[in-house]
Amino acid sequence: MMGKKDLQKPVALSEEKKSQIDENELRRTKRDERKEQAAAGSEKIKTDDELDDDRIDKTAEIQAAEKRSPDEIRIGGVEGGATHSTLIIMNGHGEKLIEMKGPGTNHWQLGMRETAARINGMITMAKKELNIPASSPLDSVGLTLSGCEQDESNRHLKETLFNEFPTASRRYFIGSDTLGSIKTGIENGGVVLIAGTGSNALLINPDGQKHGCGGWGHMIGDEGSAYWISHRAAKYVFDDMDNLEKSPRPISYVWPAMRNFFHVADRTDLLPHLYANFDKSKFAMLAKELAKGCEHEDPLCLLLFEDTGKILARYVQVVATKAHNDLLLSPGGLRIVCVGSVWHSWTYMKKGFVDQIHGTPGVDELTLLRLKTSAAVGACYLAADSLQCGSLKKTYDDNINIFYHYKRANMPKSAKDD
Repeated sequence: MMGKKDLQKPVALSEEKKSQIDENELRRTKRDERKEQAAAGSEKIKTDDELDDDRIDKTAEIQAAEKRSPDEIRIGGVEGGATHSTLIIMNGHGEKLIEMKGPGTNHWQLGMRETAARINGMITMAKKELNIPASSPLDSVGLTLSGCEQDESNRHLKETLFNEFPTASRRYFIGSDTLGSIKTGIENGGVVLIAGTGSNALLINPDGQKHGCGGWGHMIGDEGSAYWISHRAAKYVFDDMDNLEKSPRPISYVWPAMRNFFHVADRTDLLPHLYANFDKSKFAMLAKELAKGCEHEDPLCLLLFEDTGKILARYVQVVATKAHNDLLLSPGGLRIVCVGSVWHSWTYMKKGFVDQIHGTPGVDELTLLRLKTSAAVGACYLAADSLQCGSLKKTYDDNINIFYHYKRANMPKSAKDD
């Protein structure tokens, strides 16, 4: 247990500790940590699995946390994606002590061992910044990571963390990145709609039941994502230039934008970017250039983003069929947390989104929300729940901004003109 001299007082948001780390720093940290553990030895930390096998010890662990001052409790949360991750550590009051950026943590891309090592490296560096001894584990850590949709693989990740890095945390909650986003902004259930490099939708009902749509990756899905927009634009260009199928709008802006973005002269030069040197994240970044085309009122770019709005609305309509009436009939209707860079182009997506929702019965009212903070906050909330830390204050309303409200009954006078 940490002594008072080890405690780090919460700081104002403007003074809040923030760090940026890279993979080389993480590897150096791991080597130093192993040396310290070999020299001093480290106390064996009880795992969640061990506690589950012994309910008396599990209860004692939670009771011990309840007896401690909230100032002493340390709770972590990680929002993890394929390209980057964010770690936040709070005290037992819910006051943020540190926020740290790190590399991607998708175990499907990295493997379990490397993913666990990156998580541990971020935690180790954050503990160093907070003057927490390396051998003192955090009380609980929530991991909401892309790729963590399956219980079996989540258990594997948890076991890897406990076995390989026993001083990182005493407890873990592991779930998908969509879960972290929704838990950051909504208390009693709703939808998270991700439209970044990839796309995904998840509904959580008040009773905890989950229903998803999408999230299958670019080979079979990712509709409405930045990758999907980029691929759709490229397909229009290739088919039009082959005279296979005429593009629905002229390619006079999109084709030069593609050449400039990839630094190529013709379609043959594009092939390495599509195959041998394919990088999904880089390819998806073309969507940002296409959004600039919308600013210049290019007809094909405008159509691409209007269609993006339509397909994202379809995600909502699909999961809404499983939503409890408590969510559909609540003030503001179905609440939807919108995550990802594609939502920055809402101005150009709005028409397609509203037309799709209004043109099909089913969703009579909804509210679109943006997070004002990292979804690592929601991961902290989930970690606190697993520890039964009732002192941690959850500031849902402070974590969101409302950017659009739709109500079918008001459509003629407000939804179209809003």
